[in-house]
Amino acid sequence: MERENDHTCEVEKRVTAIPIKARDRCGFYQRRESALLPTRECRNCVFAKFEAQADHLNPDGFCKFKK
Repeated sequence: MERENDHTCEVEKRVTAIPIKARDRCGFYQRRESALLPTRECRNCVFAKFEAQADHLNPDGFCKFKK
């Protein structure tokens, strides 16, 4: 099972794009309208950007939160 990471501190100090996984989370989460599940994970956040990787269940992406 993959470990979930809390990126709140990184997002607060943000200088560059933060690499994330779909199951990561932080305190700046905002639910995406198209999210099917109510989980507070990056995969459901409006600030998360993931490339389409159909063969990968937990893709790498970037947090695009702007202060």
